[in-house]
Amino acid sequence: MRPGLPPLVIVCGPPASGKSTLADHLAAALRVPVLAKDLVKEALMDHLGGSEDVGAAAFAVQFAVAREMLRFGTGVVLEGAFFRRQSEIAELADHGNTLVVEVSCRPDVLEMRYVERHPSRHPGHRGPEALPDLHRRVTAGEYGVPDLGRPTLAVDTTDGMDPPEHEVLEWVRAKLKVGG
Repeated sequence: MRPGLPPLVIVCGPPASGKSTLADHLAAALRVPVLAKDLVKEALMDHLGGSEDVGAAAFAVQFAVAREMLRFGTGVVLEGAFFRRQSEIAELADHGNTLVVEVSCRPDVLEMRYVERHPSRHPGHRGPEALPDLHRRVTAGEYGVPDLGRPTLAVDTTDGMDPPEHEVLEWVRAKLKVGG
């Protein structure tokens, strides 16, 4: 715990693992905004179309906005399919009382969810053609955050949520030392 700093709860994991659902739940319970990568990326795609550069720009904007929020004392749940190689997350973590919730699920379930949700997603997102890349990144362990030396909780969503949402929230509150 880093007293005096606003909470920064990083919810990370591969696409379709259940990050957004959990991030929304935590943000509502903690009464802080959720800043999701897809929120930023989809706004950028509306103006620029989809590309790897737009994805990289979305991360940069997300991190800049989160840094500014934390600088002014506003806690945030930061959600996205972050990569362990993204060193800028470590710098951002220094601005908050930071916890990490790492969401995962079995690869076959992840791929099924990815395909099933595609028709309801922003048209700029990649579809089933991205499955080989998704599989490669999951197998290589690329999704997550760099080792931040901060409390980290692993959550498996293969069959429901393990641990359940209320236990994840209890863990977050205990680590942040905030009440219910």
